[in-house]
Amino acid sequence: MDPFSHEQPVLLVLPASERVEAVLPRMLAEPEIRHFALPPLWTLDKSGVDLAAALPEVRSVSLETLEEVLGSLIRLCDAQELDAIVAREWAAVDERVRQYYLKASIGQTFAMIFKLAPRSIELDPPPAFRRDRIHENGFQVEYRLARAAEERDFRAPEEEGSVVVYPFDPANEEARTEAGLEPGSGTVLEIFPYESGRARHREVWEAIAARHGATVVETRTAPSA
Repeated sequence: MDPFSHEQPVLLVLPASERVEAVLPRMLAEPEIRHFALPPLWTLDKSGVDLAAALPEVRSVSLETLEEVLGSLIRLCDAQELDAIVAREWAAVDERVRQYYLKASIGQTFAMIFKLAPRSIELDPPPAFRRDRIHENGFQVEYRLARAAEERDFRAPEEEGSVVVYPFDPANEEARTEAGLEPGSGTVLEIFPYESGRARHREVWEAIAARHGATVVETRTAPSA
């Protein structure tokens, strides 16, 4: 069994004509989704996105408020906000982290130390650093299907999974590229089940997706870009 299989998502691809904030509440209301837990209004506080301040009349995230909350979050998470986060965190991270993303050689590192080259903090953050900031700031919904068996591993319940949308990049360009999908503007959500329930979760989401005009893509078998 692959110990990292839960890090390999199943993709849920929405058509460009559908807004994820409108579709996701309907999908979570489907009978196959037995339980779910929505993130709080302050879920992206760490990134500086103050969703609670933007929605003063909303007291909590619920199925009834999810469309307004997620739609507002996506509007707040624009390119300018991402630029600010990337610049702020690039300056704040440890020097070793910047060196990792810059893929600096030993010679380049010494050149920076002895001021023979610009310091890492003075260089532009590489695209990989920006992509990781996008994925660090996902809107993640935990959910469970109906329990299929009495005996189970409580550390990795087969009925449990999560579905994630990335407000800074709802179309999920990286996932599209890695899965060999055509470029598009439709939202691509990532579903993370445990290995023991992966096939079942995929089947459930395929059924739900069919009712909402979406498509499920198994990343393990997707062609390389």
